[in-house]
Amino acid sequence: MIRPVFDNVIVKKIEEKQSTLSGIVLNTNDTDANIGEIYAIGEASVLSVENGGELTKGSKVIFSDNYKKVNYNNETFYVVNEEELLAILN
Repeated sequence: MIRPVFDNVIVKKIEEKQSTLSGIVLNTNDTDANIGEIYAIGEASVLSVENGGELTKGSKVIFSDNYKKVNYNNETFYVVNEEELLAILN
């Protein structure tokens, strides 16, 4: 289990596969958007539900390119400071 400290969050990036009408899968890794799902939230996060915000584990977010990429248990996670979260997706 990864547990972030301070006001950091752990994000698992969502890799969306897009395809054409004929079924050809397009490479979407070249897009600029960093979209992910919150895996864990630091205790000092002012955006967390516990502190009056709306961010919960499982929330989908858009985050900036300012992150630390971490490989843990054969999975890739991103450590992002909550100030680098750009939007919460509904």
